[in-house]
Amino acid sequence: MPTRPWRRTAPAFLALVGTGALAAVAVDLAGGFALAARPWEGSALAWAVLAALSGTLLSLRSQVAASVLWLAAAWAALVIVRLGEAPAIAMLGSGLMGLAGLLALAGPLRRQSRRTAGTLAGAAVLFAILTVVGVRVHDAYLGPTHPASALEPQPVDLVEWAWAGAVTPTSFAVTAQLAEPVRNAGPPEPALVVRAADEGTVVGRFAPVTVSPAGVARFEAAGLEPGARYRWSIALGDREERYRTGKLQTFPVGQSSFTLAFGACASTGSNGQVFDRIRDAEPLLFIHTGDFHYADIDENDPAAIRRAYARSLRSPAQQALWLAAPVAYTWDDHDYGGNDADRTTASRDAARSVYREIVPHYPLPLDGPIAQAFTVGRVRVILTDSRSERAPSSVPDGPDKSMLGDVQLAWLFDELLRARDTAALVIWVSSVPWISSSAGGDDWGAYAAERRQIADFVLEHGIRNLVMLSGDAHMLAADSGANNRFAAGGAGPGFPVYHAGALDRRGSVKGGPYSEGARPGGGQFGLLAIDDRGDAIEVTFSGRNWRGEELIRHAVTFAVQR
Repeated sequence: MPTRPWRRTAPAFLALVGTGALAAVAVDLAGGFALAARPWEGSALAWAVLAALSGTLLSLRSQVAASVLWLAAAWAALVIVRLGEAPAIAMLGSGLMGLAGLLALAGPLRRQSRRTAGTLAGAAVLFAILTVVGVRVHDAYLGPTHPASALEPQPVDLVEWAWAGAVTPTSFAVTAQLAEPVRNAGPPEPALVVRAADEGTVVGRFAPVTVSPAGVARFEAAGLEPGARYRWSIALGDREERYRTGKLQTFPVGQSSFTLAFGACASTGSNGQVFDRIRDAEPLLFIHTGDFHYADIDENDPAAIRRAYARSLRSPAQQALWLAAPVAYTWDDHDYGGNDADRTTASRDAARSVYREIVPHYPLPLDGPIAQAFTVGRVRVILTDSRSERAPSSVPDGPDKSMLGDVQLAWLFDELLRARDTAALVIWVSSVPWISSSAGGDDWGAYAAERRQIADFVLEHGIRNLVMLSGDAHMLAADSGANNRFAAGGAGPGFPVYHAGALDRRGSVKGGPYSEGARPGGGQFGLLAIDDRGDAIEVTFSGRNWRGEELIRHAVTFAVQR
């Protein structure tokens, strides 16, 4: 019996529609149709699209061959969507292609023997088993480490994402990705609207300082009151953003007590409940100590880096946190380049450029590194760039091997000296572990000569009010300073070191030993309570999990001489 025309054309039509849906997703994710680009989901879907198109061409001659390719493409797309961050339309494309493959196979199967049908059924079962096993293995190593937030994505109104930072007693900055209609709207230009939190009175309307070609706008609010609570939103004329509106408190001046939150290492686009628990703590500031995403982009590709940041910034739980608390952020390897990246990585220039564009950072006093510092009450916070100036870790250690580079190291010394004389407490944020004896690793143990130089400087100049916050390691850990003995002769410097991670990656312990122990795991963060009593300042570190449970605690008190 001749094959009816619709039995050949209907599957091809369904496959083409499904292929179009997958192609649209692939282009959106990778910024174009690319077979080798980041994020990996875009390139993987592009290969699935090619397989589906090949099946459509083969359908003119062989329905069986076409069905095999369509089913393979549908299966691959389904796995990619399950493991990655592809939107729901990719599921539709996968379903249509799968249906096309089944329809194309129906006719030939009716004419084949039971043995052939059984073989195909067995192959399908095997594919299903392998898929389930593969997904479970992926989740065990790279998947979410704890339950997802119940927050749902919000529609795009005027901006796609927004966050605040660079807070001072009288000012703050906001960066936001303008939605496409806003970018192309012409006059009036967008503005940052700031209101008093309690009264709702508009206290300022601020034009963008810059708008990048990619549509990222930076706004700077000024002339505010110290220690006051404000709400902010992006506006276009009389219309204000409906979904992404933020709040914050300007920093206090002088003696004051407050709580900071900090943490590191979250998978790209993580939507874990850990971000809800941080938001529940209502910190004055969140300090991100690196690995904001895990795109591992080691190419000079600004667009790919923007997309990686955007995937995390658009995550419902993360966006809610960034709208509730301002941020100070330094990168580590996975959000700067590839694993263990250093100054030689190909992404260096692009990473530096996109950071300056996207992040609401404090003034960056150095031309290249993203080092920055600011004051909260009587606390000076120093963020160093541990990546973009570092020599490769494989270089033999010695006086010429540096993690920070000469210029940044000199800047750090100046900051430490100034803070010794003007601040009650100094917090140094290093994105990699300080306490380590591993000469061949990626932390300060591989830069022991420079670490000794810094430790000697701290001891020599009597800097006794220093605490370090660190990232990279996927653990909660605290050391009282008992194991911080890297100055010449092991004399000190003895300042406490606190780790808080991983926000959403599998647990690991790096460095050590730590006097208060280490707790590896995902869904973890830290709170740093500052109690300024005038003649003394107490610092309490509380390491917590996504349930809000305290897993580790350490407190230290510094006498204040000024």
